Amino acid sequence: MNLSRNVYILVFAQACFFACSMAVFTFAGLSGQELASDPAYATLPVSLYIVSAALATGPLSLLMQRTSRRFGFRLGASFGVFGGLLCVASLYSGSFVLLCIATVSMGPFQASAQYYRFAAGESVSKAQAPRAISLILLGGVASAFAVPVATGWLNNYFEGYSYLGSFVFVVGAATLVFLPIAFLKPLEAKHGSGETEGTGEIRTLGQIIRTPKFVIAVINAGLGYAMMSFVMTATPLAMVKAGFPASQGAYVIQWHVVAMFLPGLVTGNLITRFGVLPILLAGQALFAGAFVVALSGVEAWQFTLSLVMLGVGWNFCFVGGTSLLTQVHTDSEKGKVQGVNEIIVFGFSGVASFGAGVILQKFGWATVNETAFAMLGIAVFATVIWGLTDARKQPVPES
Repeated sequence: MNLSRNVYILVFAQACFFACSMAVFTFAGLSGQELASDPAYATLPVSLYIVSAALATGPLSLLMQRTSRRFGFRLGASFGVFGGLLCVASLYSGSFVLLCIATVSMGPFQASAQYYRFAAGESVSKAQAPRAISLILLGGVASAFAVPVATGWLNNYFEGYSYLGSFVFVVGAATLVFLPIAFLKPLEAKHGSGETEGTGEIRTLGQIIRTPKFVIAVINAGLGYAMMSFVMTATPLAMVKAGFPASQGAYVIQWHVVAMFLPGLVTGNLITRFGVLPILLAGQALFAGAFVVALSGVEAWQFTLSLVMLGVGWNFCFVGGTSLLTQVHTDSEKGKVQGVNEIIVFGFSGVASFGAGVILQKFGWATVNETAFAMLGIAVFATVIWGLTDARKQPVPES
């Protein structure tokens, strides 16, 4: 199956973005722990990064619909470079407040990068969209291997300033995004998601968000991202508390990121063959397994296995939710629908990442995973109800 050149361009852009994101998620919390007056606020920089992304997603979606995807992606990368430079300055000066300002500044970069997958889906036919969306996530695999090595070397080079080298790496990776985006072809209208529910009229946002497909898409992508951020953000801190060096946490995150993105080789094909519902339920089962393993102990293998299962579960739920969302809107509705989806998804994730630091500090690692189980229960309940009603009416996509 031949895909548009845009898809492969966006895979490279995604690799650069996730290199930045992985470094921020791994080292912003550790930096916050060193700089904050209260360790409970260690994950605040990460939370502000995600909340800033959530707030920027809606305006960026509308901006890109009025201008172009290329313009929005370049604007986002500019924020990534600027925010990375502020992170470097915060570590150099030892300022927790500046670190928080820096991660807020990087939020629009994350927001813009979330539309890489939508742009990939718009660059191909509707039947190819699940595979294109899934392949975009493969960009994170290269990041998973590059980040620990590069940040480790740079942190040693700037050893007088803890973790400063990690954010020098962020600046470089964000700058590289401009290269693939320069070759991005304009997206043609015929590659939009098409009309939904058999009508060509533009519906109100209220009508769209009340559809069962929209609700299930947002719940799986949103709570999937929240559960992943919740446990992933807490993991490096929990490992340090358990006596492991920070470098050990970076390698656990590395395998977590590989697990998040390597299934991109097959997730789209699985959705095409079996439908969205079985993939969503498989992702939720993997989330449950991850939390059970995490609750079983605090050895290195338990942290690693839990984070690997967490990554694959996230991939299934996120790709499944995104694929379902593309069936909800027409091309003329995509700006507002995708914007609302991203606001909800990253709003959940921002609250979860901040809560992870507070709960870990006050109640411990076990409570972090028990809380994640509660979030999973909501997602499972909603998806099963939908599967017993609305999803049964939907045909399995043709291969």
